[in-house]
Amino acid sequence: MRTLLTTLIGVVAATGFLLAAEAPAETTTITVEGLHCPVCAKSLSTKLKAVKSVKAAEVNLETKTAKVTPAPAEKVSPKALWETVVKAGYKPTKLTGPSGTFTKTPGA
Repeated sequence: MRTLLTTLIGVVAATGFLLAAEAPAETTTITVEGLHCPVCAKSLSTKLKAVKSVKAAEVNLETKTAKVTPAPAEKVSPKALWETVVKAGYKPTKLTGPSGTFTKTPGA
């Protein structure tokens, strides 16, 4: 039985389909004004990682963006992310993710 299951998984993967457990997480990208140094980027990354349902957050100082990845099978509130950036002392100018694109504070 295990061999059959392994074979089926291999056939499905070979066709280019992903199983639900393997589906890539949909990231959210936030464009942020006011990031000036590596300490700023690290601080914002830490604050974003503390938001409910966030698995990972990476802040790129050069592009002035933060990429946020949700925990498996979780959705992250775009409003919570936006507000976290503001509370950290920065200005989010654009947030794009599974819930849409926002240029001002998203609704609930």
